[in-house]
Amino acid sequence: MANMHDCIDAAVASGEVKDRTRAEAAKQVYTELYERYRSAMPDAQAAILAKKDLGQATRRARNARFHAVTNQLQTMRRITALVGNSDRPDLALQSLVEFVEGSGFDGESVASLTRAYTTSINAGIVEFLKQAGQRAGGFNRDKALLEDVIRELHLEDTGNQAAKDLAQAIQQQQRRMRQSFNSHGGDIGDLADYGVSHTHDPMKMRKAGFAAWREQVWTKVDWARIENTKTGRPFAATKGELPTGAAAQQAEVFLEEIFDNITSLGWDRRYPKMQVGGKALYNQRAEARVLHFKSGSDWLRYNESFGAADPFSSAVGGLHALGRDVALMRVLGPNPGMGLEYASQVAKKRAQVLRKQGARHRNIIGIKKDIEDLTDRAVTRTRAMLAHADGSANVPAEGYGGVAAFMGGMRNFVVSTKLGAAILSSATDTGSMYHAARTIGMGGGQVLTRHVDLMASAATRETAAQLGYVADTLATVSSGAARYIGETFSPEVTRRLADFTMRISGLNYWTDMGRNAFKMEMSGYLASNADRALADVEPPLRMLLENRGISAADWDALRDPATMFTAPNGAKFISPAWFLEHTSLPRDQAEGLSMRLLMAIEEQVEYAIPTLNLSGRVAIQGETRPGTPLGELARSGGMFKSFAMSLMINQARRFWAQPTPMARGIYAAKMAATLTVLGGVAVQLKELAKGRDPRPMDNPAFLAASVLQGGALGIFGDFFYAGSNRFGGGFAQTLAGPVVGLAENVSRPILSNAARAVKGEDLLLGRDIANLVRYETPVFSSLWYTRRAFDGAVADQLQLFLDAEADAQFARATRRIEREMGTPLWWKRGDIAPSRAPDFSNVLGGQ
Repeated sequence: MANMHDCIDAAVASGEVKDRTRAEAAKQVYTELYERYRSAMPDAQAAILAKKDLGQATRRARNARFHAVTNQLQTMRRITALVGNSDRPDLALQSLVEFVEGSGFDGESVASLTRAYTTSINAGIVEFLKQAGQRAGGFNRDKALLEDVIRELHLEDTGNQAAKDLAQAIQQQQRRMRQSFNSHGGDIGDLADYGVSHTHDPMKMRKAGFAAWREQVWTKVDWARIENTKTGRPFAATKGELPTGAAAQQAEVFLEEIFDNITSLGWDRRYPKMQVGGKALYNQRAEARVLHFKSGSDWLRYNESFGAADPFSSAVGGLHALGRDVALMRVLGPNPGMGLEYASQVAKKRAQVLRKQGARHRNIIGIKKDIEDLTDRAVTRTRAMLAHADGSANVPAEGYGGVAAFMGGMRNFVVSTKLGAAILSSATDTGSMYHAARTIGMGGGQVLTRHVDLMASAATRETAAQLGYVADTLATVSSGAARYIGETFSPEVTRRLADFTMRISGLNYWTDMGRNAFKMEMSGYLASNADRALADVEPPLRMLLENRGISAADWDALRDPATMFTAPNGAKFISPAWFLEHTSLPRDQAEGLSMRLLMAIEEQVEYAIPTLNLSGRVAIQGETRPGTPLGELARSGGMFKSFAMSLMINQARRFWAQPTPMARGIYAAKMAATLTVLGGVAVQLKELAKGRDPRPMDNPAFLAASVLQGGALGIFGDFFYAGSNRFGGGFAQTLAGPVVGLAENVSRPILSNAARAVKGEDLLLGRDIANLVRYETPVFSSLWYTRRAFDGAVADQLQLFLDAEADAQFARATRRIEREMGTPLWWKRGDIAPSRAPDFSNVLGGQ
């Protein structure tokens, strides 16, 4: 042992090793290795083995670091070319995270690539999603099959061939993502029994305490697979063996560190530092997988006690998270924060040069600004966008985890009480789909026809799946709600409640089929141009491909007949997923080209059926964190408004991307007219769902409501008629958000009646209780096809029983609606059943 210490000291003295701190650390590691080995073998052999292991650990760290550094340097060179030569460095910088159409940026974008990887992963595990996925309410279709798949993933033989086949499909995507991660500078070892990611629930762990958690973990993990970072070797020699002696003491410390790190949401291992960007991704994935379970059964038992997600969400969510990390590293390098910081500096330097040349450009709403000012604002905005893209903006602030979970649960509850009729607003999707298709040269009517066909035909849905286009709802929980409110840190029970509402309302199905219809038609449109070289492709499509970095050689590879999909009816499609598995290109080239094409398709889908994009989230939430007062106020106030902001940003970008002022004017006029007409359709559908006849459409207030509804802000259209919104809240409450409205509605029966009692006024307790039931009952008070029946059979009857003035109040409300809206009721207040069918005679004019 002394000889090895002398060797290290000599290396430091000679200058061969320049870092004395690292040299001392190496001596300590060698000592621990030597002391451990000498208890099981002769001293000489222990010294040799300790020296060998120390050398391997040092080389591995050095090689991994070299790989990461070279990839980061390559990324920096690419960023310099993309941003440093741009005439719009502000837009080029933003496009690294979320593509801005018309920016001239032809590189890859994190948000688009993340969606592309998610779509591609889902295509690879489609049978698992179909057979073991979740039904409405979050319950798995075949729980026994799902658990057997988890066991097979951990190499536990179940004797279930179906589970084995599904596990192999998941393992194939795990290998694919691991290889992609490593090719972009990562360091994930190949684990045959990787299994699935385990997401720990810090709240459950805190409640149980370390001792109870440690007891669960100690016998379930495979200590022979867990590396003691201090020695570089496993805690135990063989599978099933428990640590003993010094190794057991070190294992205790190891578990304590994990427990503290998880329950503190990572802050136990983080320190304040003046460094932009935080931790690198390339080694984060290697560090994250520190607990290896002995079997799938052990994983399942542990997950029941301390898991934050069900087995299905863990399997699929782990793959999606890895796909997101690959996208981050592919665009911004092994350390995405460092990559964005470098890109920001390049953008600022380029803006300086352009300012000296007198450059001024329009911002998103058309106001001309100095290019340096635009770029400075873009730097701040893009940093916040990256935080939302990598998920860090959704992690509760230190000490606010409980508050964040409670408020997230309340937002999910609000979804269940307020968004059950959101599908009626989705009538406007047909307009955005039509114009998105026309903008790139596709037939708008064909997309709408395909949408109907997908909803009605299982055979067409199967063709879409073969093309690699799988319904998002099969793979994600609360995808319908996320379209409007984004991802939420919340308890599982409330996530299931929100997801159940979105599924049975039909919104998820409508959205999934619309997005897949657009993807299918775009794949067909690509194939219809396959007989031409890129230079001869229809101009809108050629510009789209070139702007997304697809060269003439790339196009030639994509249009190779051997890589095109042929449907049962003979129709041809260029599908990224099909191309990836049937091209003769080397795998890494095929992977890159496939994802670039899918990225371009996903970007166009966002114009067709928009979701809550990064720019919309940042406009409302900024970099605020869940749980903090500002963070929760932003999330509550932004519910249902961030989606409208996203829609506006998308259309503003597309407007300014048009080539001439005339083209912009035509585009704006067509889009505004279409959305206003379809907004009017949505308004009328909502009137029918409320038990009212359609509104007269010659009323200026109806036109105003239609304009707002077409822009996804229909809730404010109610104020053109009355002083309260459709859920009973006032204008201030609507601005503050539905969570604040929920708190007010819950407290009103007590607080408002207490105030009335003090003033000597009549109490309205019965009316307030009935309205609380009317507006805040999950699912039934919200769903478009149950809401009026629930009102009549439950809420109205409760008010009639508790409120002596119920009949008079119903009559006053009916007269006000008829006077202000010209809309009689076909299902009158207080009636359990409708008195007649809806009357459409006043649609074209007031009575």
